[in-house]
Amino acid sequence: METLFSLLLMTLFYGLLILAVFPEKYLRKISHFNHHKNVPEYLKFSLSTPIFFSFLIGYTLAATMLYFFIGF
Repeated sequence: METLFSLLLMTLFYGLLILAVFPEKYLRKISHFNHHKNVPEYLKFSLSTPIFFSFLIGYTLAATMLYFFIGF
């Protein structure tokens, strides 16, 4: 139970840290499908993709940290 709580808490902290440190325009460049000419304008200004990628990277960092701290 403590491991799950630690994973969720660290994911939240790392995800918010990545959102605060990296500007949104750099995280938006990760998703290639938003930069085609045929995409509607409202999708080009969507913040869901940068938020998803930042929390995905945060989850990966948190899982790695917990693996090394608890696994060894």
